[in-house]
Amino acid sequence: MNRPFATITLTLALGLAARADEPASKDKAPSKPEPSAVLMDVTLKGTIGEDPAPTGLDGAPIKDNLKGIIDRIAKAKADKEVKGLVVRLRDLKVGWAKGYELRRAIEDFRRSGKKTFAVLEMAENADYLVATAADEIVMPEGGWLLLKGLAAEVTFYKKAFDKLGLKADMLQMGEYKGAGEPYTRTEMSPAFREELTAILADDYDQMVDAISRRQGIARDEAKKLIDGGPYTPHGAKAAGLVNRVAYPDQLETEIARGLGLKAVRLDPKYGKPKSDMADLSGFAGFMKMMQMLSGEGLRKPASKKPKVALIYAAGLIRTGKSSSGSLLGDAVMGSDTVIQHLREAEKDPTVKAIVLRVDSRGGSALASDLMWREVVRIEKPIVASMSDYAASGGYYLSMGADKVFAEPGTITGSIGVIGGKIAVGGLLEKLGVTTDTITVGKNGTFLSMTKPFTDDEKAAMRRLMEETYKQFVSKAAEGRKMKYDDLEKLARGRVYTGRRAKELGLVDEVGTLDDALAAAKTLGDLGEDSELLILPRPRSLLESLLDPLEDRDVEARALAPLLPDSARRALGRLAGVARLLESEPAALIGPCEIDIR
Repeated sequence: MNRPFATITLTLALGLAARADEPASKDKAPSKPEPSAVLMDVTLKGTIGEDPAPTGLDGAPIKDNLKGIIDRIAKAKADKEVKGLVVRLRDLKVGWAKGYELRRAIEDFRRSGKKTFAVLEMAENADYLVATAADEIVMPEGGWLLLKGLAAEVTFYKKAFDKLGLKADMLQMGEYKGAGEPYTRTEMSPAFREELTAILADDYDQMVDAISRRQGIARDEAKKLIDGGPYTPHGAKAAGLVNRVAYPDQLETEIARGLGLKAVRLDPKYGKPKSDMADLSGFAGFMKMMQMLSGEGLRKPASKKPKVALIYAAGLIRTGKSSSGSLLGDAVMGSDTVIQHLREAEKDPTVKAIVLRVDSRGGSALASDLMWREVVRIEKPIVASMSDYAASGGYYLSMGADKVFAEPGTITGSIGVIGGKIAVGGLLEKLGVTTDTITVGKNGTFLSMTKPFTDDEKAAMRRLMEETYKQFVSKAAEGRKMKYDDLEKLARGRVYTGRRAKELGLVDEVGTLDDALAAAKTLGDLGEDSELLILPRPRSLLESLLDPLEDRDVEARALAPLLPDSARRALGRLAGVARLLESEPAALIGPCEIDIR
């Protein structure tokens, strides 16, 4: 690995050096164009992460995370030179919680009196939901508005397991705890269907609200507009869902006309750190580039100002260290890493309060409990802020905080336990591989991945899970200041939207990350001059390149590009759960990957 990396860096250095040695052009500098109004131009596409992205050579993030996008929009709102905002939405793949954050940021920008424009192309529900916050929505003539009712698809593997000779031997605490169902059933159980239907109904209700408010129409009329979809751009314009049909090259002219100006300038780099690249020519430049790749010299000295620590906790929960996502799997939230960040914030005398930003469907029961213990142990005020998911282990981690915020569309709760294993003995036999086992004493094959549980082992497993479930419910009841029996009725593995969780007392407030940060400042008695300490700190480009290969599922690289996104996510989910159960038979994990579209 070292040799190719050295070749890459040397090539970069030589290329930069060659550019530095090029003679300056003798052409006359072009005349300055006439000044025009500036509009911030931001593109929202694909997935948008929570954690800070790796930094480039100039120390700036390679890609904005959610907070980075929202902060840039807030900066543009306060900038008198910026006259408006253009938001381009392209196949946005975020949950309803992140969508709510983005809508709030656009709505907040509008309150300044500046115009906002949303540009759609091939837009689905997530794109349109964010776009409803803008003053005007624009589409090109060849696009489609795929506005429609909501659906949640769950992938079941039992028939495939039967054909392969795999046996999923799963138990669950709570009738709604459906995380094991995809591996043991061919369709949803009645309880699983009931809870997913409730989530879909609440999300649909939020979409109806957004359209009725934007259009100034009754909710029943908004439902008719949703049921009338999908739309062509002209059909959407006739229905009032889109304001303009225009191509990208017409956009600036159309916006200028709408603002009553001669011309406008769209700035896609607004709010991003300006490049401060040093001279990288020659050997000295090469050494400088290596220093920049490692992030050395780009980190600012520690400030003495009072701070709120913002700690990101995202991914499948496991014991050990955190790691970035792979081609097939989710990112891993390692308990050791999160505890390290919590203790760093605790020991820093300038940190007066902590915000824990959680985006996780859960995972290891042990890791969740270890992180919960740190949250309740630390005396500094801690506020939990839930993103798209804070379910099962993600809820466990949050429930010890002094105050808990969720987005309206956050999927949370899932207070329950699943346990079991996926026995591969049948598959091995099909491949001609046999296993011969000797046991002494009872339950010797309890952890064997080749055989299902015996009756005695299953009874032992149930005892362990019952104790884990009682601990989960007890600690949740303590954190929510509720009686055990009252909390247990809300548990049983059931998931809720953030809005419903607030009504039931499982969270304190419905609000954004900024709302949680404001609450932390209040609890920490901080003024407006306080700063933010973000953990984990952004990795350098070199650190991201040298990520451990075993954390990236390298063997899946050839397969992943051939799979649709839905199939890749389903396989990644299956692989993550299988690895988790192999190391820890009892887990706190949400019911499934709920892809609501």
